[in-house]
Amino acid sequence: MQIFSIEIKEPPFFQLTQSFKDNLLFLVQFLRDPLTIGSLFPSSKALANRLVELMQVSHESKRYLEVGPGTGAVTDSILQKMGPKDTLDIVELDPDLCRVLRKKYENCKNLKIHQKSIEDFHEENFDGIVSSLPLNQFSVDFVEKVFKKYFKIMKPTAFLSYYEYKYPKIMTALTERGRRLKKIQTLKNFYGQKHHERIETVWKNLPPANVRLLMKNPNLIAAV
Repeated sequence: MQIFSIEIKEPPFFQLTQSFKDNLLFLVQFLRDPLTIGSLFPSSKALANRLVELMQVSHESKRYLEVGPGTGAVTDSILQKMGPKDTLDIVELDPDLCRVLRKKYENCKNLKIHQKSIEDFHEENFDGIVSSLPLNQFSVDFVEKVFKKYFKIMKPTAFLSYYEYKYPKIMTALTERGRRLKKIQTLKNFYGQKHHERIETVWKNLPPANVRLLMKNPNLIAAV
């Protein structure tokens, strides 16, 4: 069932902007499946720009992967940082969001959309991965599989960027959810310590978020 269509016929005095349509679709998808969407609103421009700050323009072609793009709020920032020879693969599970993304980026020849879970995605050798998966919403086992997958398909000197929303600590008190989140945080910290992580807070987002930027092998990068 299609719950939202971008082909909206509005009178001239009340034309909806694409941003409004994207926000509306994002809200509808959240209400339908809050577990996999994770937020009421798409990522802000400030958050998107922080997620792509490790992208570097190069004379060589680079391959990037975006996971869980939603309506493309971060995708736009990735495309703006890409060189003419670079390519972007997008992995999105939701079919409605995939339809919107295919329409939105139908003229982007260096972009390919894969409607599937990251678990079922088998391409490799990416120079960078930008992930918007709401990891705190998933099971500990799934989060561990995601991290293993990411670092398996990354090149030796690739980067990973992802984010987590900032919530009051009282929301993660001594409950089953709190214990699960603590284990997920331990996993994040393990990979962060291993791969030279930098954490930055973006307040201009709803809700505010911590962006986590990791380099797979920082020693190799320093030697280049």
